[in-house]
Amino acid sequence: MPIQWSSQYEVGDPRTDSQHKNLFDYVNRVEKLIEQGKARQLDRQEVEHLFVFLDAYVNTHFAYEELCMALRGCKVAQKNKEAHNKFLEFWADFNRTHTPQSISVAALETLHSMLTGWLTQHICKIDVALRNAT
Repeated sequence: MPIQWSSQYEVGDPRTDSQHKNLFDYVNRVEKLIEQGKARQLDRQEVEHLFVFLDAYVNTHFAYEELCMALRGCKVAQKNKEAHNKFLEFWADFNRTHTPQSISVAALETLHSMLTGWLTQHICKIDVALRNAT
């Protein structure tokens, strides 16, 4: 079931919110890839596009968000950075063991689970602290 963007995920910074919305779109695309894979029609080009997006996302979005939190004196800035570092470790490990050409449906399911948890846990519990930061 696709995960939908709602106001509960808004952090009050238009650029950050836009980046988060893009991540929501990609998480839903992973779900579609899983369904395709179960039907034995995994779109490797789409998987490659996903990998490229996630590489860029974790490098640009995390840096931007950490800067926003630091500049606004956000109380959870360090906790956010630590969570980002854990996600970066996950993504690096995932990339070492999976490629767009050889990824399995089970690996996509693992990625989807991680990303869905990130959306519902990290954004709603840490990122939203930007709303109240000065």
